[in-house]
Amino acid sequence: MKVLLMGTLNAKILAEQLRCYKVNAQATRPPRFPFENAFSYKAFDIIYGVQLLYLTYAVFPIKFFKKKCVVHAVGSDAFDYANRSGPRKKLWNLALGMCDEILFVTQELRQMTGLKRGRIVPIPIDTRMFKEMDVAGEKRDILYYCPNLELYRLDWVMEYAVQHPDETVTVLGLSHSVDLPNVKVIPHMQYHRMPLLYNMHRRLIRMTTHDGFPKMPYEAFLCGLEVIWNGRRITKVPEEMLMENTIPKLISILESIK
Repeated sequence: MKVLLMGTLNAKILAEQLRCYKVNAQATRPPRFPFENAFSYKAFDIIYGVQLLYLTYAVFPIKFFKKKCVVHAVGSDAFDYANRSGPRKKLWNLALGMCDEILFVTQELRQMTGLKRGRIVPIPIDTRMFKEMDVAGEKRDILYYCPNLELYRLDWVMEYAVQHPDETVTVLGLSHSVDLPNVKVIPHMQYHRMPLLYNMHRRLIRMTTHDGFPKMPYEAFLCGLEVIWNGRRITKVPEEMLMENTIPKLISILESIK
């Protein structure tokens, strides 16, 4: 079985995890227009879009070459789909109707889209990568993720930083600087360096207006951080978030449609 995963970071993560289980899996960026790189699909059994949007332009050439296709809703893409209307929504629905399998990282995301089809398969965590480690120097206090100002509550963490001037706060994913002495902004961090970043902090706080089933709280927990997620403390990692439990299930699903 040869699988081509389309997408960004999550596609690369899943491709690597599938390769750990001897699946011939490769990751590539999604096409920007119909039939871009379409002839490359002929070498694969399954084309796998890791995000609803990423099969929009690919599904037509996929079916032209009589290949199987899978789409995986992973978070804000489901929110975007649920709130979209007009031609883009119609195109998405047409593409989804042609998919052989639809996956969601949570039941909540499936309910949000209103789609009746679909199985629940999270993007799992590689426990070999995320673990406690010794880090030189004094640990900073709080790590906060904020790639979207509204969805990820920048107002909340700024208010927290003002109220706790004795604590250091690292905001990851923010594209502009913050004029507070106890706040450090990191616009981007490569995924393979995230375990080090986690281990440099004592606590992860995540406050959002909407959340799917993100890996970050559980990655941080495995690295030994105290994790507060929308007001509740994380005390364990769900079994389905572990690679050794979920990837065999995903392989079984892919084998069933091959």
